[in-house]
Amino acid sequence: MASRPLKPLSADQALAFKLDKLRQILIASEFCLLIVVIQRLLLGSWQTALILTVLALILGLCYYVAKYGRLQVGAALFLTSLTITTSYFMWVYGGLNDEALLVFPAILIFSAVIASYGLLVLLLLYMLGTVMLLGYINEAGLYTNEVPARDLSSAFLTCAILVMVTFSVWLLSRDLRNLLEKLSRENLRVMESKDEISRLYNHDPLTDLPNRRLAKELFEQSMALAQRENSKFALIFLDLDHFKAINDSLGHAIGDEFLKKMAQRLQSVLRDSDTICRFGGDEFVILSQNFVDDTQIHQLAQRILRGISRPFYINGNELVVSGSIGIALGPNDGLSFDELCQKADAAMYSCKDKGRNNYCFYNQDMNQSEQEVLQLTQDLRQALSGDQLCLHYQPKVELKTGNIVGAEALVRWQHPQRGWISPVEFIPLAERAGLIVELGLWVLESAVSQCKRWHELGYKNLSVSVNVSAIQLRRGDFELQVKQVLSQTGLSGEFLVLELTESLLLDVQHSLQMCLQGLREQGVILAIDDFGTGYCNLGYLQRFDVNMLKVDRSFVSKINQSKQDEAIVRAIIQMAHSLNLEIVAEGVETEEVAEQLRLLGCEKGQGFYWSRPCPPMDFIELVVKSSATTRGL
Repeated sequence: MASRPLKPLSADQALAFKLDKLRQILIASEFCLLIVVIQRLLLGSWQTALILTVLALILGLCYYVAKYGRLQVGAALFLTSLTITTSYFMWVYGGLNDEALLVFPAILIFSAVIASYGLLVLLLLYMLGTVMLLGYINEAGLYTNEVPARDLSSAFLTCAILVMVTFSVWLLSRDLRNLLEKLSRENLRVMESKDEISRLYNHDPLTDLPNRRLAKELFEQSMALAQRENSKFALIFLDLDHFKAINDSLGHAIGDEFLKKMAQRLQSVLRDSDTICRFGGDEFVILSQNFVDDTQIHQLAQRILRGISRPFYINGNELVVSGSIGIALGPNDGLSFDELCQKADAAMYSCKDKGRNNYCFYNQDMNQSEQEVLQLTQDLRQALSGDQLCLHYQPKVELKTGNIVGAEALVRWQHPQRGWISPVEFIPLAERAGLIVELGLWVLESAVSQCKRWHELGYKNLSVSVNVSAIQLRRGDFELQVKQVLSQTGLSGEFLVLELTESLLLDVQHSLQMCLQGLREQGVILAIDDFGTGYCNLGYLQRFDVNMLKVDRSFVSKINQSKQDEAIVRAIIQMAHSLNLEIVAEGVETEEVAEQLRLLGCEKGQGFYWSRPCPPMDFIELVVKSSATTRGL
């Protein structure tokens, strides 16, 4: 790895370092001066001892000046005092042969570490001037330094100076080495942090696979190589089928662990030259290069499907999923990353439309279909802001009396060019385009307002049912939306029925439980739609305080033909009664089915036997007729 420059010290760090060095040098200097003063007192050199004592006091004062915020002043005072005192002894005693000359190099080292470069230059010039002047006046005879004979005292003084200088330099070098090691460690941590940030920036945090950003870079490299070698390149878009059911039923922790294992499984079935990336959710993209003909891509897609279809075992759960794969080939289908992603995505959705658990290659017809979907999505956005959407109402009938007691609100779309568009077509489109929350709120507001108008007309027993998607409930503000709509219209919550799917109740998130609890506190009726086709059990019904079960039409429609279906419906009704739940049978199409449901104890029915979904005015006419018929009886 290439070396990188060390991170410089901050101003506070530099100040603390210099202050610490000054303290160490002062302690060494004071100790040396103490020894020399004692030695001079023993030799009777009172004048020298007095000068050194004054110098020691000045050096102590220097430290306190530096400690209280004036480091440069204290350092300058210390170094200048030491330099002048050394020069004095050289002038008075041995000149250029005096032991004090040994102190000059140490002063220069100290000034380089703790003082400014300006002071260092001034001290150097001063020392050079002193030395040159001493040499000149001694040579010219203007002044002659007496060079005393070298004795044990002189040797002791020389040793003391050498020890002080050596100790001080050792302290400086030791701390500099420690500082360099510390800076190296810090620099290594910074480098590791940058590498980790880069990894997180370019990789999916859950699976550690390349994300969309890195996938684009890898694609451009692979495409350039394919063009140089005149070979083909494939972008494979993989979407896991029904992965949402795992999250809904077992929780997001299991879902995340499943995705990790899925990433490992996919890596194991790919070639070394293939690259797998995760775009988010349950979407994976595989970049495949260096293949000669389409047969290799067919084989790769088949290996992927076989690999992901094998069971996964997580926390005692056996999980099995399938996948839908869309494939776009370069350079035939395009050269840019975004273009091939779009086309592979279109091929993947085409695969889902054909039954999932398969793979499809992109073709021009898909592009046309995708354009139609985009156009229809834009049209739906306009429909939400215009008058193209409306609600039709299918009656709910009390089986004992034949009275209409409520209605289910069903959204309809009258396209200005295409005419009536089935909800089967545009509801999934709304979910895919992120419009389902806005559409759901419009349905809620319109249905509650219509029910309030019925009450104002005198039909105060009518309730209205609205289907709620899982996306609406998980947004976090659905409870507040319902409260505001009821408050604005003045409708009591007991006349609003919210129909939920069974799979929704498997969501163990606390926020969902609190949302449903808040809705019940407003008096809103909670119903389970299409009961019997999902995974719901008695525990979930009790936990969420459900009021009503709607038996799925698949059981109801053949109740008078299939003993098995009759047994299932009877069991559901008996279970609901034991839990004080109301029963509504969906898909009632004949009088015989309605009568048999009544005999089984079912309270309400809904289906084409009474009416197809109809506009509000037609619905009121049905209500009037049912009331008149009941009175006539």
